[in-house]
Amino acid sequence: MDKKTGDRGSKNTKESKKGGFLQRFSRKPLWYRIFMIVSTIIIMTLLGAIAYILHLVSLVNYDPGTKLPEGGTTQSEIFVTVENPEDYTDRPVASIEASEHEGDGRSAAGIYNILLMGLDKDSGNLSDTMIVVTIDVNKKAIKLTSFLRDILVPIPGHSANQLNTVYRTGGISLIKEVFAKSFDLCIDGYVAVNYSEFTKVIDALGGVSVYMSAEEANYLNTTNYISDPKYRNLEVYTGVHWLNGAQATGYSRVRKIGHENELYDFGRTTRQREVLTALYEQLKSKSLPELLGLMETVLPLVTTDLTPLEMTNIATKAVAAGVLSSEMEQLRIPLDELHQNAYYEKMLVLDIDFEANTEVVHKFIFGDVEEEEPETSRKNTKE
Repeated sequence: MDKKTGDRGSKNTKESKKGGFLQRFSRKPLWYRIFMIVSTIIIMTLLGAIAYILHLVSLVNYDPGTKLPEGGTTQSEIFVTVENPEDYTDRPVASIEASEHEGDGRSAAGIYNILLMGLDKDSGNLSDTMIVVTIDVNKKAIKLTSFLRDILVPIPGHSANQLNTVYRTGGISLIKEVFAKSFDLCIDGYVAVNYSEFTKVIDALGGVSVYMSAEEANYLNTTNYISDPKYRNLEVYTGVHWLNGAQATGYSRVRKIGHENELYDFGRTTRQREVLTALYEQLKSKSLPELLGLMETVLPLVTTDLTPLEMTNIATKAVAAGVLSSEMEQLRIPLDELHQNAYYEKMLVLDIDFEANTEVVHKFIFGDVEEEEPETSRKNTKE
């Protein structure tokens, strides 16, 4: 048999096998053929969906905490001191009486605590925004807990300092240690975004709706909180304003003007939670195709230590439990009555009652603090 005859024989054999399969399949009962075709379509669709989800989460900048943030170093620390310390000698001196809790901090099955950080690159990546986002699949709840940046905390291996300096000093591993020791709270993961990138996130969503006073609108128009001068054109009135990315970012950073009877960082953290709530409402209003398109733009702007599997696991459980249909609950730490404005090493700080504020945090996140809940490790919490 020559080569051409052999080739024809091989081709005929393949066609015969293919034809044989189709003939055998066509002789199967109609219900069987329909079942196999539908099953194949479903399997292929699921595989395609999984592949696309993995593609989306792969867009995120992954940093498990093995490196310091840009501008950070364990050999230097930032101390935000005042120019004229003699003007503040009437303030009490901070005591640094934080409880040194053991372990990785409290956690519970079905409750995921993700630390959202807004970073300021111009200041060496100080984390001026720190909000613990709690996803509770047990009670179908989502909660925001702001921790004020000026809280004076003991930092393992370093001098006591303001909370917003911890990330720059030692990265995410150090800030997790501080939350565990000072607030007995396990941080299951973190998501960090620079303020400049936060502007892009809001613009990708088409802007947000925020209620502000005429005084706040005028202040934003006449200061540099809105980075791009051409957007310092807000209408000056008290009521709901539609803000683009630059305007919303500027609004969330204002701290020298009152907001709902709160001044300085207290008012600012309230504004930040309002903007996040507005973002959340925007996300809930989007269709699935719109959300997928947004993820292509937004995800490359954030950094996290959550793996694709962990992100998918949390998101799947949250959606299945109906968490996304719930309203956001909010808390700010410290409470008014559980802190005092103080002076420490030429810094103006918040000297807080750690034990009392920790109890408030635990009650808000975990429920009744008197109940005995089985504590789990960080790994088990994510499973």
